[in-house]
Amino acid sequence: MDKQLKNELLARWQAIPPSFPRDVEDDIEPLMAGKNAVFLYGPRRSGKSTIAQRLVSSKKFRYLNFDDPLLPKEMDAATMEELCSDLPKGTYVVLDEAQNVSGWEKWVRHCVDAERFHAIVTGSTSKLLSGEFATSLAGRGVGFLVLPLSFREFTKHYSKSFEDYLRIGGYPEVIKSKSGMEQQKLLDSYFELAVLKDVVARYGVRDAGSLRSLAVFLLSNPGKTVSLRTLRTSLNLSFDALRSYLEYLETAFLHFTVPHFAYSLRKSLEMPRKTYAYDLGLQSYVSRSFSPDLGRKAENAVAIELKRRGFEVFYWKGAKGTEVDFVARKGAEVTPINVCYSENVPEREIAPLAEFAEEFERIKSPILLTRNAKGRTEERNSVKIEVKNIEKWLLKE
Repeated sequence: MDKQLKNELLARWQAIPPSFPRDVEDDIEPLMAGKNAVFLYGPRRSGKSTIAQRLVSSKKFRYLNFDDPLLPKEMDAATMEELCSDLPKGTYVVLDEAQNVSGWEKWVRHCVDAERFHAIVTGSTSKLLSGEFATSLAGRGVGFLVLPLSFREFTKHYSKSFEDYLRIGGYPEVIKSKSGMEQQKLLDSYFELAVLKDVVARYGVRDAGSLRSLAVFLLSNPGKTVSLRTLRTSLNLSFDALRSYLEYLETAFLHFTVPHFAYSLRKSLEMPRKTYAYDLGLQSYVSRSFSPDLGRKAENAVAIELKRRGFEVFYWKGAKGTEVDFVARKGAEVTPINVCYSENVPEREIAPLAEFAEEFERIKSPILLTRNAKGRTEERNSVKIEVKNIEKWLLKE
């Protein structure tokens, strides 16, 4: 690499943009000085690089942006070494979008094993901590999922309105924008980057049009089950192509899927999955729906929050067609949750929670999230159901 270009890039990269603290920083900071690399993974523009820069700003650090268009298209471990060869031992090195560099895993492992640098790695692919990478790193990584702002963070930095959050979502630059037009342009660029750069370019997808149509369909239908047969008819794609495209879009953090809950893995796999967007603003922008459908958006907000809080997330359908929106599991305990964006709750939202609790063991108190400001308890067949305000539940740490 040309020395002048290297110096120019390093000078530009060291400028730390103004930002506000994120809740996840409290979990990351204690592990930064350890013997493992810290990994921040999540959607593009969710704040990973900004968080990393904030955390190292008071230390000796070097920030490397491997998404910079001035860098060579083909990069490997030698590129990383060239950019870090002059650094003293113990420096904090931020490797932003490291997945763009071939062989980055072995280089990071070598540096961590030799206690040469403290490494913070960011990436916009869920494969950053996949089996392939984990094997190369030999367990030398601690990962943190960084999502767009939670409703709790949104109320601190933008607005107290829950409906604003459902409409705008949590991308930091979007909520800081001063006009709706600017917000729309940002969301459009995020969507196109995720589709074209994180999927089409990375996986060599030839039919970008069908891929984009699939992404639009998924984001337009939060909380609905995904049928491969229906998608195949609509998009005229093979089952193999559909399965690949769905995986690619999930890897790029455009959407995530929720499987059916069952103690039998076979039974769970036989049922279709539900899909949700990772950001409500992007979902609103891309959606082809002409209705605001705040109920669906509120359900999506709860799905995102459960992922943020580290739960395994499922849904459940009973034999009579009743449904529980979410089954949140940590360890052996499971909590069924329904979301009803209404103050007057119909019985069809309460009964499935009691039915689920009667069928399965080790169930914590079922929860019903509503717009009603006052919490209360409903009882059905000796099952106590906690009715909570959805905004208060989202604001809870």
